[in-house]
Amino acid sequence: MFFKKLYDDTILFCKKKSSTSVLYFISFIESIIFPLPTDIFLAPFVMARKEYLRLVIFTTFFSVLGGILAYLIGIFFWDFLSIHVEQYFPNISEKIENFDSQYKELGFLIVLMGGFSPFPYKITCVASGILNINFFFFVLASILSRGLRFFLVGYLFYKFNEKAKEFLEKYINFLSLIVLFIIILILVNKYLS
Repeated sequence: MFFKKLYDDTILFCKKKSSTSVLYFISFIESIIFPLPTDIFLAPFVMARKEYLRLVIFTTFFSVLGGILAYLIGIFFWDFLSIHVEQYFPNISEKIENFDSQYKELGFLIVLMGGFSPFPYKITCVASGILNINFFFFVLASILSRGLRFFLVGYLFYKFNEKAKEFLEKYINFLSLIVLFIIILILVNKYLS
């Protein structure tokens, strides 16, 4: 079926020598604007190459580099960009205000959680820049949180490579339908609310 072929093609692509540049580019732009988490791209690379540490280190590096760019956008360009961004993301100001109040309450930990949790890292980065959060603490929290997150994903897919491959190959179509259904629900909820 379609998803099985897509899975097979993805694994073949990830085995190519120069394909890691795509992973690193995704980890960079995910920190700024790309809507999908880097983890779902890191996993097939680990499975295809049967290695994780080098992939994790470079994925973390480029993710934090993208985060730094998003931070700088927040500092220098937010006043100009906010008008345009709010057209597409009307609740962005609310998210930044929430981030500000949480930062005042939790400090360094909120940036650490923003880089590790499912909360979009890009919002953490831009909000950190808008609020002019200490750059050193921002970078340190980003390295720790993104590094830990990618290390866990990389290590788990490395450690359970064969079991993960068997599971995915067996249930890829079913899992794909569930993910598609969840995406549709999110979009319907977003545009109806």
